[in-house]
Amino acid sequence: MFADIRTIGLPALLSFHTVARLGGISAAALHLGMAKSGVSRHVSQLEASLGVRLLERGSRVVRLTPVGWRLDERIRSILAEVDLLGEIASEEVGRVSGQVTMAATPEFGALVVRRLFPELQRLHPDLSLVMRADYAFEDMQDPDTDLAIRIGDVDDDRLVALRMGSFARWLVAAPDVVERINLQIPENLVGQPCLTFREDRPAATWRFVSAGRERSVEVTGPIAVRSFSILQELARCGLGLAFLPAFMLGDDLASGRLVRCLPEWASPSASVFVAFRPGVRNIARIAAVLDLAQQVLPELLEP
Repeated sequence: MFADIRTIGLPALLSFHTVARLGGISAAALHLGMAKSGVSRHVSQLEASLGVRLLERGSRVVRLTPVGWRLDERIRSILAEVDLLGEIASEEVGRVSGQVTMAATPEFGALVVRRLFPELQRLHPDLSLVMRADYAFEDMQDPDTDLAIRIGDVDDDRLVALRMGSFARWLVAAPDVVERINLQIPENLVGQPCLTFREDRPAATWRFVSAGRERSVEVTGPIAVRSFSILQELARCGLGLAFLPAFMLGDDLASGRLVRCLPEWASPSASVFVAFRPGVRNIARIAAVLDLAQQVLPELLEP
């Protein structure tokens, strides 16, 4: 039977979460500036209050029990909400300062850094901006991440998601590649040198839509890499055809370095959202980024 959980204190939650994050009581104590005995006592108090075992203690390392893993996810969210209370209370009225950390895929993150960050710095010179670029969508599990740009639906009821727009992928190649091959329909891609967004094998299924029609084509090629930016460079070098996000292609198409193939066909559209925890919009620095993002990002997504 549980003890009264109202007696659980924030120091106990913080100590347990730090042990879980750093993998040991000694590391957590050093990080928190506490004695190891204090951290151990906090964890024991939390286990007693909840009536469950949270850690498997070994001679050198500790491991979370299954229930410890599940509770740590919730404790991380609780600590993030507590941080919000302090930030809201401490912000200067009418002044935007501090750090905002965003997460995005590398290509969309690069676009945001080039187009959104300079305007934010112009409007709010005391604001510090950090971009974490990764294709994984585990970003909002980190309480230090304020905003995340997500591609596709956001199926997490712990987050607020604002839709910024959508984009499609276009088929492109260097001019000399286009001259060598005859593409009339998507099925003509079979047997052509296609550069695929993968990290296991150089093959993929490319989906195309056009005026209500849909086609799926199994493509293969000489190179696969899990980076749209690298695929774009490979396409510029004439190594094959690439199926790339349209927002990346403006300069290359305008300069002629790349040519759009099958221009009446594109991939199905993918929605773009900015995701964040409930309540963070009350923080002036995050609200400033969100407000400008809602103005700028939809324009960047337009073909």
